[in-house]
Amino acid sequence: MGVLANGDLRHKRILAHQALRQLQQSRNMEKWEVYIWLQAKLGLNEHQAHIGQFSDWMCDEVIRLCKQASGPPADMKAAA
Repeated sequence: MGVLANGDLRHKRILAHQALRQLQQSRNMEKWEVYIWLQAKLGLNEHQAHIGQFSDWMCDEVIRLCKQASGPPADMKAAA
């Protein structure tokens, strides 16, 4: 179960879910793999890795990490 959010936080949580979905599609991952990845990146356990419990800062961090991971690999950026 999540934590109640005001309108701004609710919007951030929607954006965080969208970012995770984009990462899942861009890397051809299963949903559970995305959440394992998120747990590792944020140092969370499976019970903590729930966007409904995330703060504004955590949502921003999820979005940032997903954008970073969804982009082309670092070696491809250097070649461009």
